[in-house]
Amino acid sequence: MKFLLLLLSTLSILMADNGFILVEDLNKQITQTNLVLLDVGSNEDYTKGHIQNAQSTNIGKWRHKVKEYMLMNSANKLQSLMQSYGINDDSKVIIYEHNKKKGLLKSSYIALAMARVGFTNVYILDGGISEWSYNEYKLTQGISKVSQGNFHITSNDSLLVDIDYVKEKIGKVPMVEARSEKFYFGTLNSKGVERLGHIKGAMSNAWKNSFEEDGLLSEKTKLDEIFYAGLELKQDKEVILYCTGGLEASMNWYVLNRVMHFKNLKVYDASLRQWGNLNDTPMVKYKWEVFR
Repeated sequence: MKFLLLLLSTLSILMADNGFILVEDLNKQITQTNLVLLDVGSNEDYTKGHIQNAQSTNIGKWRHKVKEYMLMNSANKLQSLMQSYGINDDSKVIIYEHNKKKGLLKSSYIALAMARVGFTNVYILDGGISEWSYNEYKLTQGISKVSQGNFHITSNDSLLVDIDYVKEKIGKVPMVEARSEKFYFGTLNSKGVERLGHIKGAMSNAWKNSFEEDGLLSEKTKLDEIFYAGLELKQDKEVILYCTGGLEASMNWYVLNRVMHFKNLKVYDASLRQWGNLNDTPMVKYKWEVFR
């Protein structure tokens, strides 16, 4: 009987852990010594008001420019950066944004960067700082000092893939594009992408489909309809994710990994900022692709 209760309790915890934390739960945990809060808003947003003990971080600290596109920083640089925020091996990291256009995407990309070096005890605040303020939780303007963290790398280099890997996998594994449908079909150009359309054989799921208009994560039943019924993805099969330049794909990765519990996901970090600016890469316009 004790074993059954323990099993049910464990299953309940696993089902509740969807990678997003509610504002009321964060408020209860705010004083925990192992908690690290990262604010991905602009310096101006952070200065106006942030959650107690939160540190400001900039997406530019997590990646670097290569030609027309951006790539994630090396594992060693990520380790040093995380340590500078006081992240230890046993820390719990919560990332939140200021409800700006790319705030959520910055949050998921930073979570992806952490996963690349083996750190997975990270959560995104559901609804961001707007939801926090709406529930009348306080903001502060003070900046807390942090001690150097001791986080150590347990690398997961297989998480990111390059252009040669994607070329070799066309038609062999499902690929999902995270841009809006107007860019997928090629009726408009994405910023910084010369060619129209999508990678040959890739399906479409705009990252925004996983969220409601108020910025909160959609119900699991809706996500099941998108990824299982709509795209017919298999939880145990490889899936390649891409977008304009890595940020949008990181959110599809985050939802599939943390909410849907897919394990064999690959992110093409350079995405169409590389692929769509070359003349010899296969692209398709005005066609809805289905992987079979």
